[in-house]
Amino acid sequence: MATANNKTQCFVCNTEKNTYNCKGCSNEFCFPHLTEHRQIVDKQLDEIINDHGQLQQTIIQQKQNSQNSSLIEQINQWETNSIHQIQQTAEECRKTLIKLTQTLVDDVEKKFIKLSQKLKEIREDEFNEIDLNNFQLKLTQITEEFLQSSNISIKDDSQEFIKRISVISSFDSYQSNHPTTSTATISKNSITTSYKNYFPISIPAIPWNPITPLYKMLNQFQPPIKQKEIQIKENQFQQFGITVAGGNGQGN
Repeated sequence: MATANNKTQCFVCNTEKNTYNCKGCSNEFCFPHLTEHRQIVDKQLDEIINDHGQLQQTIIQQKQNSQNSSLIEQINQWETNSIHQIQQTAEECRKTLIKLTQTLVDDVEKKFIKLSQKLKEIREDEFNEIDLNNFQLKLTQITEEFLQSSNISIKDDSQEFIKRISVISSFDSYQSNHPTTSTATISKNSITTSYKNYFPISIPAIPWNPITPLYKMLNQFQPPIKQKEIQIKENQFQQFGITVAGGNGQGN
């Protein structure tokens, strides 16, 4: 609450008048400049509430659009490219395998047909054990050559041809270097506040929590309608979970 003192200099106009001490900033104000001081604080409060509302809207939009971020699009593109590379490599390997197998089978088939023709001819003529041994040897060679197709295998390349991706964040390191509590430091020229480490805000010289004391003092000199303004402002605070000191209960 601002209290009336004997005549002292007003902090704004430097004129000796009946002044009122603001316990928030500890300065002395004449009544006209005290009113202006309250209006400045009111304006700063409105700006903070507006910034708070904009941040709230941004958070809501981020939650709603979490599946449509540019990073998600990058992951989807990597997935598409990787699938295309895998499919392309698989198709090339299939074509190579089919070509190798077909070439081997065709070559064996030609030799087999030639051997079959000779076997047919020898059955119509005289043959002996030497001829039989030669045919048996050639048949064995063709059979072994045909079975070589089973020696074809798939080789795994130890070098990755698809680049692996991962998601990294500097949030953990940021948390370790910054406390997670709300802080406020008061200097001569400004008040710097930080809420949960995310959104630093610099506010020009605003006394810390002076609003309700000013309201109470002004109520002694202004019509009752001011009480309605006070209630509206306090309701705006309470809407966002902020308790104003100096009201019906203990402020936080």
